[in-house]
Amino acid sequence: MTWRSRAITLGCTGALVAALGHAAPAAAEPASGSPAPGPGERHTVTLLTGDVVQVESVQGGRQIATVRPGKGRENIRFTQSEVDGKLQVIPADAVSLVADDRLDKALFNVTDLIAQGYADESSPTVPMIAHYAKGVSIASAPALAATTQGAELPSVNGRAVREDKKRAGEFWQSFTGPHAASGAVERITLDRKVHASLDRSVPQIGAPEAWAAGFDGSGVAVAVLDTGYDPNHPDLAGKVAKSANFSTSPDVVDRFGHGTHVAATIAGSGAAAGGTRKGAAPGAKLYVGKVLGDDGTASSSEVLQGMEWAANSGAKVINMSLGGGATDGTDDLSVGLNELTARTGALFVVAAGNDGQNGASTIGTPGTADSALTVGAVDRKDELAPFSSMGPRLGDQAVKPDITAPGVGIVAARAAGTSLGEVVDQYYTAASGTSMATPHVAGAAAILAQRYPQWTAQQLKDGLASTSKPSAGLNAFQQGGGRVDVAAAAVHPGVFATGTLNLGPVTNDSGPVRKEITYTNTTSAPVTITPKLDLRRGDGGTPGDAVRLDKSTVEVPANGTATVVITVDSAALVPGNYTGSVLVGAVHTTVGLVKEPPKHKVSISGIGRDGKAYPMDLQLFGDDMRYDIVRTIQSDHPFVTELPEGTYYARGMFHTGLAPDEELAIVLNPEFSITKDTNLVLDARNAIPVQIKTPRPSTLENIISSYAHREFGSRKISNYVMEFPGVRHIYVTPTQKVKNGTFEFGTRWQLTAPMLTATTLPWVGVKTELFYYALSPAISGFKWLGVVPVDGDKPEQFAKARGKIALVTPAKDGTNPDAAAKQAAAAGAAMAMVVSLPDEHTYAHWQPRGNRLPIPTVRITNEQGMKLADRAKFGFTSLFLQGTPVSPYLYDIMQVTHDQIPQKIVYQVSERNSATVTANYHATGKDEWLSEQRFGWRPWEKTAINQYQRYAHTGTAREEIVSTDETIWQHRVNNKLSWDTFQPLAVGMLEQPHTFSPGQRATENWYAPVVRPAIPRGAGLENSRTGDTFAFRIPEFADPETSHYAFSEAELGDDQPDQVSAKLYQDGKLVKEGPVAWGKFPASAGPAKYRLDLSLTKSTPDWAYGTHTETSWTFGSKRPAEGKTDLLPLLQVDYGVQTDLTQKARAGRSLPVEFTVRNQDGMAAPKNPQLTVEVSYDDGRTWTKVKRMDGIGGGRFRAVVDQPRLDRTNGFVALRVHGSDGDGNAVQQTVLRAYGLS
Repeated sequence: MTWRSRAITLGCTGALVAALGHAAPAAAEPASGSPAPGPGERHTVTLLTGDVVQVESVQGGRQIATVRPGKGRENIRFTQSEVDGKLQVIPADAVSLVADDRLDKALFNVTDLIAQGYADESSPTVPMIAHYAKGVSIASAPALAATTQGAELPSVNGRAVREDKKRAGEFWQSFTGPHAASGAVERITLDRKVHASLDRSVPQIGAPEAWAAGFDGSGVAVAVLDTGYDPNHPDLAGKVAKSANFSTSPDVVDRFGHGTHVAATIAGSGAAAGGTRKGAAPGAKLYVGKVLGDDGTASSSEVLQGMEWAANSGAKVINMSLGGGATDGTDDLSVGLNELTARTGALFVVAAGNDGQNGASTIGTPGTADSALTVGAVDRKDELAPFSSMGPRLGDQAVKPDITAPGVGIVAARAAGTSLGEVVDQYYTAASGTSMATPHVAGAAAILAQRYPQWTAQQLKDGLASTSKPSAGLNAFQQGGGRVDVAAAAVHPGVFATGTLNLGPVTNDSGPVRKEITYTNTTSAPVTITPKLDLRRGDGGTPGDAVRLDKSTVEVPANGTATVVITVDSAALVPGNYTGSVLVGAVHTTVGLVKEPPKHKVSISGIGRDGKAYPMDLQLFGDDMRYDIVRTIQSDHPFVTELPEGTYYARGMFHTGLAPDEELAIVLNPEFSITKDTNLVLDARNAIPVQIKTPRPSTLENIISSYAHREFGSRKISNYVMEFPGVRHIYVTPTQKVKNGTFEFGTRWQLTAPMLTATTLPWVGVKTELFYYALSPAISGFKWLGVVPVDGDKPEQFAKARGKIALVTPAKDGTNPDAAAKQAAAAGAAMAMVVSLPDEHTYAHWQPRGNRLPIPTVRITNEQGMKLADRAKFGFTSLFLQGTPVSPYLYDIMQVTHDQIPQKIVYQVSERNSATVTANYHATGKDEWLSEQRFGWRPWEKTAINQYQRYAHTGTAREEIVSTDETIWQHRVNNKLSWDTFQPLAVGMLEQPHTFSPGQRATENWYAPVVRPAIPRGAGLENSRTGDTFAFRIPEFADPETSHYAFSEAELGDDQPDQVSAKLYQDGKLVKEGPVAWGKFPASAGPAKYRLDLSLTKSTPDWAYGTHTETSWTFGSKRPAEGKTDLLPLLQVDYGVQTDLTQKARAGRSLPVEFTVRNQDGMAAPKNPQLTVEVSYDDGRTWTKVKRMDGIGGGRFRAVVDQPRLDRTNGFVALRVHGSDGDGNAVQQTVLRAYGLS
């Protein structure tokens, strides 16, 4: 199944409904200017495997993503890609299940899981639909572990289930393990979300003419699957014959407003408007199934339950003004719809969706179903609404939508207490969207069903589609047959035709394709017709004789049918997409045909660097996303498939060896053509090493990640691979330069001085890097220690290692490093060296905090360790050790090659490709270590994947050499150490993303004094007013560096959380209080004086400075001009306090301090700025005004603070400033313990 994920939405403009994965109304088309996720917005997504993906939004529309394997899955690998803008993360043990279609790829589409509300903060479960094998009873099928059983879904032979994310490992084991209970489960799909997608519009479709002829839908039952209805609305009085609730809301009452609007558009009486706002079929009776909750969304399984109820309840027509993402028509909702129509004869009328702004192939499910009468939207001039989703259908390129109807500015019933759309009055509201168009067609279908009660669902669909009114300038993929005309269909007997006919796709090998068009004569006399074919490609070309009708004249008998055969000579047809119609006067059959390129057999295999066959992770992409391949190819046989002729891009990966010498080999073929049967061998034997050479000794500090990015045609593909530090070597195959599009390959390295190296003596040996266990003490400087072998199964041998290194060879069952370290320490050993088992990974990640082992303890590979033990048995052997626990330098490397992989990749770090940054990490409290991270993006890249945090020592400076070459960087620093090293740094001070220039030298000061609430320069945090709403964006922490800011950690579960409060006053009266000065606050229309107070207390051991701040901004404001936004004159005070890296100045001395009074970015400088400064040395109990202060221009002031002796202070300096301007705006800020004294 092909799926372009989008939320299933209401089909109207007046509401914005979140949502992938729930069923929702074909939502009103979203209002323009909806904000994108803001900086700092974070989501955690637990996949059904138990692996966790974290995604955070940053400035510039970019984001950060990091993958953490689930418990017990620490060595699992992941296939990570951005494919056409969507982030996908598939664990290695799920790749084949996805490739074989046992698992829905949507379960691993992180972008859409977040958009659908399935991130962990919104959903503690993974909602799925389990599809059972043929012959398996849904009722008796065994349950999968860690799941909650939901409703049975007979239409798709499945059941809704929800996996408990906290027990995901149990579920995964039950589905994939050796004793899997999954035999009954054939396939698992994501239970996707769906969302909700009149007066002049009813005459527009010809309904009054039908009413005048006696046809108003009387006697016909129309089901409305939506958000429920308002049982007290006058327009629906006596209209609803049946109702049922399948949503998670308590009852069928409409609290969203969408369902009431839709129901009234179908059959409303217009009673609240004196009968002037009737629905399209006011005589029809309604069955209301509430499938969308009070938030306008639902899961696919909830919608399927409603569909089954409606079809089995006898509804002739079922309206679904809702939808989900674009699919190829094989998703659960589409399959269920087709099955229900075939079994019950119900006609489903479905909104096309509101994703027209995204271009072609955006029809949402279940409008993608073959049997659905899929409805697009037009305005009052029959011009296509810009939001109306368009075809062709994904996959087979079939014609969708089938028809259009009015969907812009539709006035219909308003549910009590709701505000959907633009409210007209108490009873009516105007809304836009394909949701509004769909009920017009459902009403028309009810009228036609009254007119021809014996007609099937297909005949009703054909009758409306073939008599619709096409608009000039629109093709079939935009409008189907055209705008519905119920008068033409129902009032006058005549000839109807097959509404829509899909002839393709075809290839040269398809042979002749023949399909019938059926003409139905509803009159009592025979009718002779002369059908004419009008079919064209997008470039205007015609098929010529390759497509033809078998008759030029046909007689259709009275009250009977006749057929015309349309034949496609596939071999003679020029490739392309054709649309058009077969015309019989005003009656038409909409025709779609696609001629695809020839397909060829392709056999894909891989060869490792050593010439041996290994399992290979394969990704292959072409012009047509239907043929994308992501799978693991086993070493014993190739993967064989058929692919159409065209251009492709392929990547294969091989992992070999053991940590710390594991290697990754990547085979890239960025551009190749398939024109015949092909053996595609991805051969790593010619792979070259990616070499990073640094001026000083360096080793891998953290993970390596690599990427390949390819753009060709309409495709944008980014592949990523993350390797933990056990992988020390990356190899890649050279390539030719791409001829079309772009190609880029790169690797990301984080390198520091080796923490510990050893050289064997007395013979001069090779220097070897050693890896500490996580909680080992670290050696600083040089040591020369003898080596004594100790058998891991003979602890008494530790006694020989006093004052030396105890080289612990493996015990039979492996060696416990904690026990070995304690035994060695008890025997007086200076160090323990644990030899790994032969097949054991050796890398360990040292942590600077925690209960330490008693002596330094390291790990060594089995090969190295046994050789060293053998040498030590035959004579005195020692190791010369060099330890560097705190690296004075860091290399942040983004190695990049453009357009091709050369014959050699040697990245020599120099000023020609790097910038040098002096990073000053100021201490903020008792923590000796802090966490920091530098995220990197290439210019084309939306998501920075797998870039983990690092350690730095507080109160120190580090030289950081950073790559240039257009890479965009964002540094983030948390003042304390994070325990979760293998996660992106979630909190801390951050900067605006930016690039560096070759040879540039820069300085970064992190947490320099004074840290306080402020609107920082250069951060893009606008504080503004639009209409009568203030938008405040004031972070709680900002240091003096441009663009640096951080947020409070009040909600992160700390034992001593930050205490923050914000209060807004108008003319002295409190109008709103909130936890932060971030978000929307109310304003009055007229001019007024406002004061915004922000109070903050932070008292954790890691935070000694700026422990309490009080800030008050006084400013005037009035409503801006219509449609305008005004920046707010919130005066800011910047501080320039010179201290050491522990944030301390010398007591007993005078300290020059510079202050700046300014406005936020984008505003003119304050007029006539004034400033007073006070200091306190007893946490604000007493204050002294600073008298030695001068204005030096540009809002800048220079003061001299005469600091007393240390014993006359509490060790800190508090500052209180009061700034003002000539317009009456002011700021007062108090910062206790602004900096320290020494």
